[in-house]
Amino acid sequence: MPNAVRILRSTPGCRLLFEVFLVSAADPHALKLYIDGNCYQNPGGAGAYACVAQYPDHWNRLDELLFEDGFHETTNQRMELSACIRAFEYLTEHGEALGVERVFIVTDSLYLYDNWQRAVAWRRNGWKNSHGRPIENSDLWRRFLSVRKQVRLRTDIEWQKGKKSPIRKTVDRAAKAAGKDPRRDDYGFRGGKIARSFARSGSASMYPARSQLAMIRVYRSALLRKSGHKITFDVFNDDQGVSVYKHFAYAEAAVANQLHRQHCYEVRFNSNPQFPQIEEILKEQPCPNRPAH
Repeated sequence: MPNAVRILRSTPGCRLLFEVFLVSAADPHALKLYIDGNCYQNPGGAGAYACVAQYPDHWNRLDELLFEDGFHETTNQRMELSACIRAFEYLTEHGEALGVERVFIVTDSLYLYDNWQRAVAWRRNGWKNSHGRPIENSDLWRRFLSVRKQVRLRTDIEWQKGKKSPIRKTVDRAAKAAGKDPRRDDYGFRGGKIARSFARSGSASMYPARSQLAMIRVYRSALLRKSGHKITFDVFNDDQGVSVYKHFAYAEAAVANQLHRQHCYEVRFNSNPQFPQIEEILKEQPCPNRPAH
């Protein structure tokens, strides 16, 4: 089976760093499970996942929707990961009867693809990463490791960008349809208190903590494990009082319990950009008016 090479970067002296990866499309005998997950008004809105099977070429069998499921409150990441777990459960139940030797689970989620091989190390480290930062969705990663080891078929997870191919469009439509008619609860989702950011669209990024002071407006607080909290907030420009970025950091309960959504605070951060934490609340401040976009 042919391989492909992805060039990562070049170094002085023109040395090329690259990785070799298997191209599943070149294996006509493999079963491919295309999965997708979504969440309306992420985080905390209704969401769903779905899976469409593409059977080996010689079977002459049409693509088939294997499963879809909708949930009342969840996140994009939880649905992408849940779709993969459900695919493993399908392979555990039907593996021997499928009559294939190899399976590819195909996703467009970088969250899933970038992290699935790290889950074993996270478990060994008490569900913290190498910087001590708590792992989100640890309940699902536990299930992921449990069901994955039960699969007897050779199974790989492959990433494909976007939803341009017909089969990716099909699974995307199935997941969105299930999300519009949710039937179940995602019991592992901890919604916390949610408002909306003043900042422009886009996801919150990890705050680059370097012992600085900052004025923040809290719009979400979520409990992680027993005492840690993830705080998501707008950051304001000191000179103009305008929200410019949205970020997240962490806080212990003693600090987190004093941070209320839609309130503004001057806070002090720690000095670890890989595990940013709000260490101290200096004072509560009046919030600037919501900026016009």
